[in-house]
Amino acid sequence: MSARKEQIERLAEVIVNSETVVALTGAGMSTESGIPDFRSPNTGIWTKVDPGEVASIQSFIANPEKNMNFLLELGMTIFKAKPNKGHKALTKLQKLGKLEGVLTQNIDGLHQRARTDNVLELHGTANEAKCMRCHEIYPITTFVNQVLKGDSQPSCSKCGGLLKPNTIFYGEALESEVLRKADEMIGICDLVLVLGSSLLVYPVAFYPQKVVATGAKLAIINIQPTNMDSHAEVVIHEKIGRILPAVVETVAERLESR
Repeated sequence: MSARKEQIERLAEVIVNSETVVALTGAGMSTESGIPDFRSPNTGIWTKVDPGEVASIQSFIANPEKNMNFLLELGMTIFKAKPNKGHKALTKLQKLGKLEGVLTQNIDGLHQRARTDNVLELHGTANEAKCMRCHEIYPITTFVNQVLKGDSQPSCSKCGGLLKPNTIFYGEALESEVLRKADEMIGICDLVLVLGSSLLVYPVAFYPQKVVATGAKLAIINIQPTNMDSHAEVVIHEKIGRILPAVVETVAERLESR
């Protein structure tokens, strides 16, 4: 048996033997859908643009027009993307009864489009816009249509406040209710499966640390090493779409043979 096959078998075993599995997904989950991640050398978005200039709440408020080209370009990439083999494998894992839910750092909505249930979007969603004054929620098309018509400061139809994508910009805190629900999900799990996250962004990076500290298990599939690799039961440095479908298929076979 090859070393990679052994890793797949071992991860499947860990999942089968766990009662409550939660997936924690990052940008690497969606790179195979054509959405670039943020920190990979040479290809990551933040290697090409300064997030402080195009993705911070301060820059957006001070000069919305400067941010629009970046937001529209990223938005078009997201809206054209489709769920990949990794997303679909997670949905299958859930249908097998071995996935409680997903905590995702991604804003692309691809988990939901793959029909995975109980998805908590920690950093918001690119599919909505939000008024910064009255907090009214709109479909993102409301924001995009105003921008495409030449309005560099898209506004709320109810109060006239500035609209922004309903995502967490640099300098913004995560929603307290989202954090509460994430803490609940982490608190009941006995395995966190990290998929495509560098585990460098806080407070999300605290979750694997909390899991290990409470005696639950950790498994990681990520191309680059993370600072939690040494604490994980299984670590596989590979693209998710090349590994997770085989893991889920092995889980299905083991469950069927029980």
